[in-house]
Order: sequence, then structure tokens, then C-alpha cells
Amino acid sequence: MDRHQGICRISTGFVSEAHAFRQAIRNPALSPAERRRAFDRIVHHAARLDPRDAGFARAGVALKEALCAWLDVAATSH
Repeated sequence: MDRHQGICRISTGFVSEAHAFRQAIRNPALSPAERRRAFDRIVHHAARLDPRDAGFARAGVALKEALCAWLDVAATSH
């Protein structure tokens, strides 16, 4: 974790963010571009997680679930 540059995110906060993403991504009013930006933001935040954080593995599962939700929505919107 690089505390001096402030790049670490807390894993528990990320898990909550990923859960909110999975709920929001199902909104049919979102355009594909909006969904893509939301997913890009989740991936960007995941890259900032500290692998030494106790909740890191749980955050990885949350990221996988977010990816699956995004792919499910993308597959059904075509």
C-alpha cells in the first residue's frame, strides 16, 4: 500500500461499491456507454486495493460478481 500517494482503497468499501454497481447495472435506462463507464470505474477502484488488506479476497469475489453482472446485462441487451 502506498499511503503517501493515497492509492489504497479499503476492501470493505469496495465490496459495497461493487454491490451497488450490480444493482445499478440492471437499470434499463442506462445506455451501454454508461454501463461501460461504471464498470471501468469499478475496475479502476479494484486496482487500487491493498492486497495485504484482510478483506482483499472478498473484494476479489465482489469484482468477479460485478463482471458477471455486467456480462449478463451486455448479453441480454443485444
